[in-house]
Amino acid sequence: MNIEHVKELVEKSKNKDNQAFGELFDFYYPKILNYALRSTTNSDHAKDITSNTFLKVLEGLDRFEWRNDASFNGWIYKIATNEISQFFRKQKKYKTILNIEDSQINLSDNNESSKAIKIAIENNEYLNVLNIALSKISPIYQNIIRLKYIEDLSYEEISEALNKNESTIRVYCKRAKEKLKEIIESDNKEFLEN
Repeated sequence: MNIEHVKELVEKSKNKDNQAFGELFDFYYPKILNYALRSTTNSDHAKDITSNTFLKVLEGLDRFEWRNDASFNGWIYKIATNEISQFFRKQKKYKTILNIEDSQINLSDNNESSKAIKIAIENNEYLNVLNIALSKISPIYQNIIRLKYIEDLSYEEISEALNKNESTIRVYCKRAKEKLKEIIESDNKEFLEN
């Protein structure tokens, strides 16, 4: 969906056009659900987070103002990131590791995204190593790595989502990559040699 179409749908949605909001919902729902699922490793929690995100989008849409082409995408990810953070605060822990043995991804609901993620995790030891390393860095670095390299957001969109200026995001991203590399190399020497 191009940015002009998103702008048109946002403006129509502000004017209570349910069909336009439905189109936005259909486009963004899988993206936000996958983001929440990767963060929580639990499909029920991810669905709750996604529902709360869209409820807040609907409630706040009248106050949303365009700043640049990336602002709506960044805004919706900002709401989702806040919902994920709130979930972990309620849990009294910040568990971000995807661990196959402990994973609670529910495949019985025939959710194609859940199945694809579960298969990718089972078939990719490198992803497990990455997520273990991610769990060892600060939450802000985790969010930046997820948004940049997993959700494929631009620096501008990440800046909007995390409410930090773009140059700070670029610096944090560089630091996060360096820390991840350091952790992966020190924790997985034997794994990396194979």
